[in-house]
Amino acid sequence: MANGYSTAARRIVTWNLHFGGASSKWPMLQKAIGADISFLQETNEPGAAASVCWSGVPNRTWGSAVILASGRVARHDIDGYEGWVAGGEVLDSEFSADRPLWVYSIHTPTVDKKLVPGSTYAKELQEILTQVFECVPAEADLVLGGDFNLKSLSERLQGESIKTEPAERTIMSQLSARGLESCWTAAHPATALAQTLRWSGDVSKPYHCDGLFVPRAWAERSVCEVLQSPWITSASDHNPVAAWLLA
Repeated sequence: MANGYSTAARRIVTWNLHFGGASSKWPMLQKAIGADISFLQETNEPGAAASVCWSGVPNRTWGSAVILASGRVARHDIDGYEGWVAGGEVLDSEFSADRPLWVYSIHTPTVDKKLVPGSTYAKELQEILTQVFECVPAEADLVLGGDFNLKSLSERLQGESIKTEPAERTIMSQLSARGLESCWTAAHPATALAQTLRWSGDVSKPYHCDGLFVPRAWAERSVCEVLQSPWITSASDHNPVAAWLLA
């Protein structure tokens, strides 16, 4: 099938593991959903297998990772974002059987405003995306998962307590121009954005900062959910986002 996708369904998931605190619970979730591609942030090193691409944040015990059910990632780092971004080209996998495929786990880094005056999450994410798009060949498919550290990873509906900011719209346009679409938004059109981050404790402000972006043709055939349970809540302040990509 076109777009590098040949089987009935594939499963992808992204989850921020809260400074490594949920690293021991992650394998249980992975086993439960059988993820083919996993994007992790704030994870301890998941092991040294060929199917694991992990990069640690300097001076931290955790970083970002991409984990494949099969194949390997030929690592291609993004300058200046070691540990915050991990990924590269997928090789020796069914995912890349028909077309080249690149994958990146992205965690937009916290910026010290005192050291970098005027910098914001949106500016950092724009720079990350610019570098990713420059290194990934135009003919390759690209899948991104992560904690993008925006309040809104899509356009908010009228009446929502949080409004989409101009800088967030710029990023959405940047992703759309590369042919990428949010799985959650594609699967839930005209629906208020679901909460993925709970750190504030204010349920009236549902931050939707975690997501999965895939080629538009994949997103149109996706089922996507924000996973919630007491078990997840006790492990991390982020809810995992999982998608099933249908043929």
